[in-house]
Amino acid sequence: RRCVQETGINAEYMGLTNRMNTKAFIMLMLLAASALGAIVSSYVDTDGTPIDHHVGSYLIKDRNDALYRVTYDVEMLGGNLIINLDERKSINKVICDITNIELIIQFINAAEAANFYRIVNTQSSARFVTGSRWNCSDGEDNSMMLMRRVLKASLSGNVVTLATAQGYYEESIKDGKVTLDRVVLPPAASKTFCLGVNSNDECTEAKGPIPLYSNKYISLACSNCFVGAKATVFLDLEISYFKLRRIASGLKDISVNAAFVLDLTAQYSWSAGFDKTYKIVDNRVIIQFWIGPIPITIWYEIPLQVIANAKIDAQMQATAGAKAVWKIGDAYISWDENNGWKMAKPSPTFTWEPVLKISGNFNAEAGLQIVPSFVIHAMRMLQAGVKMTPALMFEAHGDIEKKEVCADLNYRVNSEASAEIHINIPLIRIRYDKVFGPYSLFDTGVKPIGHWCKKWQFLNQTNLINLSLIHI
Repeated sequence: RRCVQETGINAEYMGLTNRMNTKAFIMLMLLAASALGAIVSSYVDTDGTPIDHHVGSYLIKDRNDALYRVTYDVEMLGGNLIINLDERKSINKVICDITNIELIIQFINAAEAANFYRIVNTQSSARFVTGSRWNCSDGEDNSMMLMRRVLKASLSGNVVTLATAQGYYEESIKDGKVTLDRVVLPPAASKTFCLGVNSNDECTEAKGPIPLYSNKYISLACSNCFVGAKATVFLDLEISYFKLRRIASGLKDISVNAAFVLDLTAQYSWSAGFDKTYKIVDNRVIIQFWIGPIPITIWYEIPLQVIANAKIDAQMQATAGAKAVWKIGDAYISWDENNGWKMAKPSPTFTWEPVLKISGNFNAEAGLQIVPSFVIHAMRMLQAGVKMTPALMFEAHGDIEKKEVCADLNYRVNSEASAEIHINIPLIRIRYDKVFGPYSLFDTGVKPIGHWCKKWQFLNQTNLINLSLIHI
């Protein structure tokens, strides 16, 4: 057995935050973490399979530079059963086809290629190859780490070609626990991950307008529409004898900045509707890290549905909607073999700031829904989704003779969660799925943002009514 002892970062470092600037503190923590090794012991299982035991803890950043701690105690396939291609200095290049079924590995010379071929072509060796720096990916995001099960190898000169299939953790990890948790930092250094729908990188404002529908009679557009959710991710995993025993992942400390502002222009009495689903984000990595030679990846996608409708009985122009700040809290899912599914249920609060500008002699009704689904994927085992359905309802009546406009703005927000677990062990022909939900997290019902009546105010020689009101 070989053993390298890890020394953890002492909690006393946290006391240094009062005596040093934030940047220096983070650099100290990362420097200490980078110096840490891992306990690695090896043994042969009763069936003759070599097993490596990895124990460690280190710091890692997500794509938005938020700091997390990885802690693990894992027994996995050892020997040459898992080969990390990144550690092979004799490799010049790895070429992948579009599906990663075929990996073409080019070595610095034919001798190195022959040596690698001997390793992967031995019946008891090279069940898996992994890597992160070859622009090969197990997803549409090319930064996603690679984990492939080797099916067949061929040798030609200094090139080894591997036929592969998707690799699964239940095949490679015998026993173990892995946790990923956010590191608490001083407020000035604290960062959260941004899940944005038409938002800037900080999840604070819209990237730009979203055109919805237009003809010669009416046009609808989201002049200021976005949803920016800030949150942290986590992972809690336990596997025992190549079987999943417990897994939990999802979003914690969710807060949302959003705007739902619709522009309507009508030349005649007309009605229109719009319903479209966009794939705003497709398989984008949040965070990934290594447990020995095995890569762990957590990624997300955001399907978005936009629903808008308007009914207008005269010529008019209007901008109607609201800006919003929501405090959601935790919304994550866990599963274990004894208790099944559990859901952390949030207790949200909502703050709205109405936006309303109208001109014309009219009656109008309009509705707008921006429906994002934040779907978190953990290790191809767990898929956990939180769907939010905010709806704004707007009614207005303008009367030039009375020189008055009245408007009502209401909202309803509901949210539901769903999850799936996928268990795959192709080597022994086992596959099963477990499905949870959809499960209701909350439903506000229809609630008022406000009711207003106001006399005409003439702006720039037009009859544009400006009802941008104070915070409600």
